[in-house]
Amino acid sequence: MPENEHVADPPGGVPAMTVGWAAPPSFNGGAELPQGDGTGGEAEVAASGPFRFDAPVVRETENVLLAQSRLAVADYETLRARSEAAVHSDSFWIPKMPEQPVAAYSWNVTPGASNGAPSMEEQHDLDQRLLNEFGGEFAATINPAMRQALAMVSNALMLLGNYTSLVNASGQLYSRIDRSVRFPEPPAT
Repeated sequence: MPENEHVADPPGGVPAMTVGWAAPPSFNGGAELPQGDGTGGEAEVAASGPFRFDAPVVRETENVLLAQSRLAVADYETLRARSEAAVHSDSFWIPKMPEQPVAAYSWNVTPGASNGAPSMEEQHDLDQRLLNEFGGEFAATINPAMRQALAMVSNALMLLGNYTSLVNASGQLYSRIDRSVRFPEPPAT
């Protein structure tokens, strides 16, 4: 990302996610069939060849999708909580001052140097200011980027939920159509 580019927070913030179904709805439920315009039944039906609908496979697919959705949402919520904790923390990206000055870990530091070099305390303060400055700049870039990434993941999870709902709707529609099938009368002999 270019140095000057600032990433904006996603519109509407970072959503919390849940899986709406504890168990998939029955195929015998109330799925609504699209209604025709009432001008003639046979012209509205597309010609098709035979097809096979395996309801147990559709149900198993739906159960797998729901199970994977639950796992993905749980992982998303864990990641969202960690991200939000980092975004709202005062010290996550900007470190607190350590008890031992950073400069004290240097091999060439002499306390109270008389050669014009900064003292250990001055060096420590300078190090801490630099760390805080770098942390603040990084936070200004990474926090909105994390929130945008979470918004994209939540969008993908919503699309997975929509797909799972479509799988269920296909099972419901087929079961309703199957019960309403009418076969033509045999030809007169």
